[in-house]
Amino acid sequence: MTDAAASVKPPKPKGQWRKTLFSDRRMVVMLLLGIASGLPFAVITGTLNAWFTKYEIAIATIGVFAWSGLAYSFKFLWSPALHRTAAPVFTKMGLRRSWFIPIQGAIALCFLGFSLMNPADNFGMIALLAVVAAFLSATFDIVVDAWRIETANSPDDLDTLTTFYQGGYRSAAFIGGAGALILSDAIGWNLTLAILGVVMAITIYAAILAPEPPRPEDRIDAKVSTPMIGTFTSGWRNLVLLIVMLGWAWAFVTLGWFMYAAISSPETAKAGEFTANLGWLIVLATVGLPAFGGIWLLYARAKGLADVKTPILPAKAQRAADSMFSAIIEPMIDVIARLKWVALLALAIILTYRFTDSVWGSFAYPFYMGKEGGALAHTATEVALASKMVGVVATIVGIVGGGILLKVVGRMPALVVAAVLAAVTNLLFYDLAVQGPFVDSVVRFLFLDQLFATFGQDIRNARLITAIMGENLAVGFASVAYVAYLSGIVNPNYAAVQYALLGSLTLLIGQLGKPALGAMIDAQGFAPAFVLVTLIGIIPVFLTLGEWYRQSRLPKPAAAETAPQAAE
Repeated sequence: MTDAAASVKPPKPKGQWRKTLFSDRRMVVMLLLGIASGLPFAVITGTLNAWFTKYEIAIATIGVFAWSGLAYSFKFLWSPALHRTAAPVFTKMGLRRSWFIPIQGAIALCFLGFSLMNPADNFGMIALLAVVAAFLSATFDIVVDAWRIETANSPDDLDTLTTFYQGGYRSAAFIGGAGALILSDAIGWNLTLAILGVVMAITIYAAILAPEPPRPEDRIDAKVSTPMIGTFTSGWRNLVLLIVMLGWAWAFVTLGWFMYAAISSPETAKAGEFTANLGWLIVLATVGLPAFGGIWLLYARAKGLADVKTPILPAKAQRAADSMFSAIIEPMIDVIARLKWVALLALAIILTYRFTDSVWGSFAYPFYMGKEGGALAHTATEVALASKMVGVVATIVGIVGGGILLKVVGRMPALVVAAVLAAVTNLLFYDLAVQGPFVDSVVRFLFLDQLFATFGQDIRNARLITAIMGENLAVGFASVAYVAYLSGIVNPNYAAVQYALLGSLTLLIGQLGKPALGAMIDAQGFAPAFVLVTLIGIIPVFLTLGEWYRQSRLPKPAAAETAPQAAE
């Protein structure tokens, strides 16, 4: 009784968050840093596509442009370096703060650069600036996450900082999404982008206010310490890392080369042929090489193979290599060692589960605002209401519903149901692309047309809002179910790096498929593309059904839904 009572935390007084906000400058800093993190992502991955649609840029070209955001998926590659190095020139500000001002300032300049151009005449330069801004933004995210974690004084303090960070990030999504769309209708895109650049520049105030978090004096020179790295000989470890890094370098250079070719000469660059001929090799290089390398290292350790002779690296270079090994190879080794052949099924689910919504995202604005191929020709303000306001609410409701579904039916049933919904809801957009007969009947059957009419929305807007609500509900369901599944795979000993690696693979197939899907839309219109995406979405349905069946056959103690278990 006494122990239980002692463990109960006293309730926080009402209005505590207001007191925290105004008495602790870290919270103001965290709010501004959240805005600085969220604004570039919203602009680069979404808002610029609406701008391109206004200038009638080819959808295939927009699909290629989507690769400008690949830095967000692979930022874990250079995160080890940032944890040990201060930014040049700004070193006196500290290890973390030194990165804030130069990155925020450079991103603001990129936005201002956008505002001085138009996509019809300067698309290549805009794409280059977007690549630079995405890389800077992904780098900024790494530093902000480190600052947030290191500046926290306790777990509760970290929760509060995270809440303010999420508040800033979501505010930025609104500013860079709905706010930018509405402004563009009123004052034009160039001035809107300039204003976004000014907003980004204002967030530099956070770097001035931010305290440098306390840290051990030896952090910069600290050696990498992970549970597994010392169990493999350095020669084999370095050789596998070198092969994997060469494979990834080839993949990035290949993607960059095609992106340049497609933007500079869209009439000769064939996205479909590129995806068919090289797409599988890129997946093999980025996913297969780490997996095969991990299998070989496990084999070499089990058989006690003699170490391979490789050049002896200087101490700092070896520490950097060990950091890369821990970030890329070691998480994959752990998955393979724990799950054995089941790791193949898990990787297949990871690569395909979010394909339907990840591949579609870049074409949402062209579909909503375009005028060709079955596009809907809505105004930016109408899209802001439907997608960035009502749609966000629907996503939140879907997330809550997904959480309830997890509790009621369990992880694997929820994962299967969410996969079905994610695939099928693409047919709502197919219906809109063919004049919306099904969605119209649903709207009228549920009297939604009358409800929307009270808010001044006609049947066209009611149709769009209804379809987006349905799709975003499914996205919310799928995101919760998938995060639960992915979290179950992750080993707590490798939580950060393993989740980062597997999370990046989640978007890989969708990112690679965007140029080919864009070319298909240009050639055949939106309707066939939505059918194709729906059919591809059936793949993760069968994969998750297979995993559910496999888990159901395990002995009861092993079948608990805490994590996938290896087959006996």
